[in-house]
Amino acid sequence: MKVITSILLTLFLCGLFPVVAISAKGSEPVMNLIRELGCKGCHMIYGKGSSLATDLTEVGSRLTAAQIEEFLSADPATRTKDFMPSYSSLSREERQLISEYLYNLH
Repeated sequence: MKVITSILLTLFLCGLFPVVAISAKGSEPVMNLIRELGCKGCHMIYGKGSSLATDLTEVGSRLTAAQIEEFLSADPATRTKDFMPSYSSLSREERQLISEYLYNLH
């Protein structure tokens, strides 16, 4: 058991085992929010969801958490290249929770 734990810890620390981060207890509120909003109906996260829109697994390597939050709250009328709805009706805390989670996936 110690060997397995040691291997998983090493893989996680080297960034080779990102699934460990997703299943952490702290991610439960954001995963519930993502599920309630139906994000995976269009987006994929770690191979789960739909390929209709951008895969969000690596979005944090392209955008900062602040940019992700800004995108979530943008007015859909100002978007020219997509059909994603605005989530400006979410509280700032909820948008920040999602933004930080997505940013840290990379």
